[in-house]
Amino acid sequence: MLLSDLFRREGFRVDIATDGASAITFLEHHEPPTAILLDMLMPGILGTSVLAYLGSKPTLEHVPVAIVSSSTQLAPKGYPLFKKPLKFGPLLEFVRKACGPDGRGHGPS
Repeated sequence: MLLSDLFRREGFRVDIATDGASAITFLEHHEPPTAILLDMLMPGILGTSVLAYLGSKPTLEHVPVAIVSSSTQLAPKGYPLFKKPLKFGPLLEFVRKACGPDGRGHGPS
């Protein structure tokens, strides 16, 4: 919740899924997000399964994803990795870059 508050204060719209199943359900019923911050260890479905789901959907496979986790050994290569405890500055920079100069990204926001 702290991260969502920080990103909202920076002017971003934030949607939260508390577990992997909720994340997949959200993605199935909403426009693709501009960026995704994903924890690898979530209740139920793990982050690796969410990544597999993202990769299987043409509308989602190009959404920038950053791994935010204390379990860095579970993070697959090729994704920006932010280890907990987090430093907000670098994570904010990732989101700003993903969203582009107008704050909307390269697709639907």
